[in-house]
Amino acid sequence: MLDKLITEINTIASFSKEDTNLFIESLEENTILKGEHFLKEGQISNRFGYLSSGLMMYYKIIDGNEIPSDFALEQDWVVSLKSFTTGAASDMNIKALEDTRVFTLSSSKMEVLLTIQPKFMALRSYYTELSFIRISRQTYNLTTLDAKQRYYKFMTDYPELIKRVPQYHIAAYLGIKPQSLSRIRK
Repeated sequence: MLDKLITEINTIASFSKEDTNLFIESLEENTILKGEHFLKEGQISNRFGYLSSGLMMYYKIIDGNEIPSDFALEQDWVVSLKSFTTGAASDMNIKALEDTRVFTLSSSKMEVLLTIQPKFMALRSYYTELSFIRISRQTYNLTTLDAKQRYYKFMTDYPELIKRVPQYHIAAYLGIKPQSLSRIRK
């Protein structure tokens, strides 16, 4: 169930069995049903979650429309990094597009882990850097690629999302109208 997570964190920093157990024991298991929110705009992000199954979408409401900024699949982490780091209200929403099983770690439990074993800071740094890279990649794609190139890049980078995310969300994520996406797909 969490075997992939344990393997992943041990490739980032070699943790002892005790440290790994401490980390796993700090997680809480939750189920978020399709359409329910992990985080709503205006809330403070005081936890982050590891998806063991399911799919989530980061988005903002602009002119009454949900505009996705990212998606999270199995083995991804979800958090409003800006809110989690600063303690300010989140400027985005995160909701489940499918029934999702998520293991959460609260900010207070993270602080305890960092106090007990400073090596856990390596995890925090690693996942923060991954988040920055994903955001940078999406910004680059939106500013330098045309609609057709963005769609082909999306298909290459996230082939599993093509089948799981509604086309109107994919179109909004790519910064194009659904009709344009239909033409590109033909």
